[in-house]
Amino acid sequence: MFNILAMMMVMMWPFIPMFLIQIHHATNFWRKLGSWTYSVIFLESLPIAFALYWWRDAILQYEVTMSIPLIILGVVAVAAGIALHAWTAKLLGIKATISYTELKPEPDEKKHKLITSGPFSVVRHPSYWAHTSIITGTFLITGIIPVGIIAIIDLVIAYFVTMELEDRELTERFGDQYREYKTKVPKFFPKRRR
Repeated sequence: MFNILAMMMVMMWPFIPMFLIQIHHATNFWRKLGSWTYSVIFLESLPIAFALYWWRDAILQYEVTMSIPLIILGVVAVAAGIALHAWTAKLLGIKATISYTELKPEPDEKKHKLITSGPFSVVRHPSYWAHTSIITGTFLITGIIPVGIIAIIDLVIAYFVTMELEDRELTERFGDQYREYKTKVPKFFPKRRR
């Protein structure tokens, strides 16, 4: 059962950075494709998923035995990540959560609203905390080392690439309001409160 969970994570993970980087890097190109963007990026990631599945025996052979407390911590991390992702999705709306707002911006500027409450008052990109929590939790549950490596790679890509692209896009969309928000709220690592 744990091997199935690990392989699901390994096979599905490449879709996330591929999608987010491409959407935020070449927004105008993807806007021309509109909703077809999801299909194109999904089709791009299919060969990778099939290759990873093909090499599943090699991938799953690298594992460490996790103690019961670590497995429980993993379950808590996955649950917390899912809850945080649901919270951010509720605040942003489903369209923003799946980057539809980047593909089809609202023509009415009054509908654009920068969300700065809830988890967005702690860090600017709480969805990436959710991703990191889910992937790290999956590693703690399964003990499959490639899942742990993916957690690290995901964090590095998210922090140094995806969040930067997203900050740039949000600055273009919200202007000075987002620039001011950036000065008050950290990108990913929360500030210690006094």
